[in-house]
Amino acid sequence: MDFNANFHLDSIAEMLKKLNLEESGKVQAFFTNEVWRLSDDYVPYNEGFLKTNVSISLDKKSIIYNSPYARYQYYGNLMVDPDYLNGAFPLTNHGIQAGFYSRPGVPKILDPNGRKIDNWNGIRGPYWASRMWADRHSEIELAVQRFIERGAR
Repeated sequence: MDFNANFHLDSIAEMLKKLNLEESGKVQAFFTNEVWRLSDDYVPYNEGFLKTNVSISLDKKSIIYNSPYARYQYYGNLMVDPDYLNGAFPLTNHGIQAGFYSRPGVPKILDPNGRKIDNWNGIRGPYWASRMWADRHSEIELAVQRFIERGAR
C-alpha cells in the first residue's frame, strides 16, 4: 500500500514574520527597549543629561546616548586637553570653586597616562549595558519569550 503526503512549510522568512522575529521587527524593538529600560539604573548620573538624552535607532537594534561625553563615560576613560593633559580647568569665584572650564574648539584626547574617571555610584558606572546584561539577562530572555508567546502585540 502506497501512501503519499504533501506538506507545505512556510519559508524561514515567513515563519519569522509570523512570530514577529524578522529583522527590526516587534520582538527586536521589545528586546532593545528592555535592555534600555533595565540599563537605566546602571547609567552614570550627575545631572541626568546622559541617561535622559537617549534614543533607539531606526532599525531598533541600538541604544544611542546623545551626549558628547557618552563614549568616555561608557568606557570610563578620562578625556584630557591635548596640550595640558588636564580633564578640565577649575573656575573660581572669589576663591570658591564655581565649576569647570574646557577650552572651546579643542577636542579632547584619551588620557595618555590611562587614568580612569571615577564615576561609580552604587551600580552606576562604566560598561553599564554589559554589566546590566551580566546581572539581568535571564530576566530579559524570559520577558522576550513571554512577549513572543503572547503574539508580540
